[in-house]
Amino acid sequence: MKRLIWVILILLIIPFPASAKTLILEGILNSKIKITQQMRFDIPKPLENLSFRFALPADFSNRFVYQRIENLDIKIVPEPEKFEKKIDQYGNHWGIASWRNLNSSVRINISFEVTVGSELRAEISRAEFPIKDIPEEAKLFLKSTSLVQADSEEIKKLAQKLTEDATTEYEAVTKILNWVADQIKYTYNPPQFDALWTLKTGRGNCQNLAHIAIALLRASGIPARVVGGLTLKEQWKIPIGKSFLVQSMGQGGHAWIEIYFPDIGWLSYDPQQSKQFTSTRHIKQTHALESDEVNDTWRAYPYLPSYSETVEAKFISDRIKISPKDSEASPKSYLLSNKMIVKKEIPSKPSFIEKPPEIEKPLSPPPPTRERVFEFGNMDFPNLVELYHISDNIAMKILDKETAEYVTSQYIYAQAFRIDEPLEIKKISLAMRKFGGDGTIYIDLVYDEEGTPSLKGFRSKPVFLENIQKKPGYYWVDFIFPENVKINPGRYWIVLRHSGDVVMNWFYIPGNPYEDADDTRSTIKGYRWEDILNYDFVFKVKAKRQ
Repeated sequence: MKRLIWVILILLIIPFPASAKTLILEGILNSKIKITQQMRFDIPKPLENLSFRFALPADFSNRFVYQRIENLDIKIVPEPEKFEKKIDQYGNHWGIASWRNLNSSVRINISFEVTVGSELRAEISRAEFPIKDIPEEAKLFLKSTSLVQADSEEIKKLAQKLTEDATTEYEAVTKILNWVADQIKYTYNPPQFDALWTLKTGRGNCQNLAHIAIALLRASGIPARVVGGLTLKEQWKIPIGKSFLVQSMGQGGHAWIEIYFPDIGWLSYDPQQSKQFTSTRHIKQTHALESDEVNDTWRAYPYLPSYSETVEAKFISDRIKISPKDSEASPKSYLLSNKMIVKKEIPSKPSFIEKPPEIEKPLSPPPPTRERVFEFGNMDFPNLVELYHISDNIAMKILDKETAEYVTSQYIYAQAFRIDEPLEIKKISLAMRKFGGDGTIYIDLVYDEEGTPSLKGFRSKPVFLENIQKKPGYYWVDFIFPENVKINPGRYWIVLRHSGDVVMNWFYIPGNPYEDADDTRSTIKGYRWEDILNYDFVFKVKAKRQ
């Protein structure tokens, strides 16, 4: 007999309208944070020389975002033969250290306090499209480069298609950013980071997303530049009725962009999260034409040593007073924005909030398999996230980091999937990592009820923590059900549960690449599912067609 979990409580949550994907916010975010960035080179055998250039944070501000750095301290062991601070052509601050005859590992510790804030308010823009009267210092950021191929015919053709009805810069920018959010799926360890590869494959990490967005903007005559910095994992929430939209990112290196408006100046955009601003979880370090110019780099002889990095953040204060005031129907995943008032009459022209033009997807999904036993899910994940790559005799830091949720905490987490035919579930696997503790983990496969997990469904056999090997990276953990689970077409939720003192992470992909923007939830109460998450967990289902 099937094991059922029956509904015993009434869900109190009211889902946010599914049509609203860009949330127009008003309010302030203000945080003071103590940041410690620890970098290390392992030296297993003698090095004749090593040179390391690393980014340093600095004060900056634009119309909606500001950042102030205090008490910057740099400690380097062993002491380098030479150390200097430099400011490059873009105004970025760098530390440059060099050593000779190294026989021990190198540790660089950078600590500072940062006050960072975002003030979200309505703003007026009168910038027309195509843009006119671009100053010389901004024209530099129209240049095509090896990673941002703005002069590519494919890039130019797509840019023209996306912006053909735009009459204001804001409208053109919005169409491009919405397309990037909809069409480019986040992936780890891509073999290339350039815009053209990203367009052709429809995949990439934060550097790829930045490069394709910038290429399309520059091809449209809009100055744009890449930003390198750090993001912090501390969550923040936006109230939506009785629910909350939870913003969460991995902690470490990250790339985003800045776009130039002639009447406003440079504005911050993160193609994965927000438009016109970035949150207090973004710490800017550098900006340039492309990511190769903002990444940390090192040279050495006779070999390039391996590199590792950790970032710690202690919030001294954290004020968030944000409320949604309006919404727009695009893109498919949630993006955050403040209100931009465009002071230009646009008679008989479609509004930017209408559906963007249909563009052929850069990567067509594989045809559905008709094998009787098959697998489906959000299955693409790396065992380990690469922190750097080597090109010729130079090593370069990659602006990426592990993204995973500590899912055996006080919160309960759930991932949705949908099927369109009757299936018999063989097993469900989650990409997880064991850190320690004692006890069991198990999953509930439950029916959907008004957009959230119900309490009716099927429970898997427990997996004892002692039977999960502790090893680096992430790997599949399989969950088997006591009896055959047969389900009909519809939406279902995978709910992870545990007993005992278990410490495990569940890997996730930024954005909502699997289904829709409301397919990942968490709850602290166990049944309300009050939090909507801005990512999708990695999972796979092995099933048999009935």
